Amino acid sequence: MMIEIAKKEIKDIFRNKLFLAILVMLLVLTIVSIVLGSYQVKISVDNYNNSISFLKSLGKAELPPAPNLNPISASKGFVNYIGMVGALMAIVLGNTAISKEHRNGTLRLILTRSVFRDTFMNGKLLGNLIVLAGITVVTGAITFVSLAAISGVTLSSNDVVRLLLFFLMSFLYMAFFMVLSMGVATISSKGSRALLITVIVWLVLSFVFPQIGDTMDMDNQIPGGFFSSMGMTRDQEHQVLQQFKFYETVRNGIEEISPTKHYERISFALLNVKPGFEANTPWEVVGLKWIDFLGLIIPSVGLWLLSYIAFLKRENIYQTN
Repeated sequence: MMIEIAKKEIKDIFRNKLFLAILVMLLVLTIVSIVLGSYQVKISVDNYNNSISFLKSLGKAELPPAPNLNPISASKGFVNYIGMVGALMAIVLGNTAISKEHRNGTLRLILTRSVFRDTFMNGKLLGNLIVLAGITVVTGAITFVSLAAISGVTLSSNDVVRLLLFFLMSFLYMAFFMVLSMGVATISSKGSRALLITVIVWLVLSFVFPQIGDTMDMDNQIPGGFFSSMGMTRDQEHQVLQQFKFYETVRNGIEEISPTKHYERISFALLNVKPGFEANTPWEVVGLKWIDFLGLIIPSVGLWLLSYIAFLKRENIYQTN
């Protein structure tokens, strides 16, 4: 029964015009971002090859080493698009999954039949996760094809694994907001109100909290970094921050609430956008960023359990009426 509910959910999703519009927007932004990033890599490769050819024509024996192109960083724009468009798409999916049952009057009927108690929500979840996984696979395929066809750079095995892990994090990030939206829609009897509440929560988690954390960051008070402008070493920086331990705990705590921050941190580390992780293997990066990895998984699991409990309570209410 759960599989049948999931299949029906998938069919209904691709009849949703709002979802399709957002999906097209995400795919277009992905293609534009990856193509431009791949062209930048190609330009760097062509410039290096032209320089080598010119030096060889002059009879130079000592040639400069190849630049560190970091082709997977071409996906860094995708992080922002998933943070905004991808999250919004996931919110629409989760909200529609429940609100359409409210509108059609089928939810009340379903909730009065205990046979659907364990399968209804799980089927809804499975169908939506399959769609999100499919979208992630498509965007990943676009990335790999664009990098190979346009940049002309062969990705190393580490680069491939880093990209695969990055797209896994993108899937987990979208899944969080999908589960959140389903949970709010389960509690609320009005789909429009549930959607508005979820969007407000998304704005707070994805924009307000990260902005507060960045504003409170002492190192962000001066362009280029306060500690760098003062010529401080890492040890000196840590010594200064120890004097503001409570302040830093509060600031970091605000950022830790935001799944967007966790997604950005681990994604930029995997894509080598954030310096300091170039020498690490992809799995070592995940190990070093385990807090951010768990920051994407644990909230989703917790929200799903709360949604399921809320679903059962609503069922009990309907049965007693």
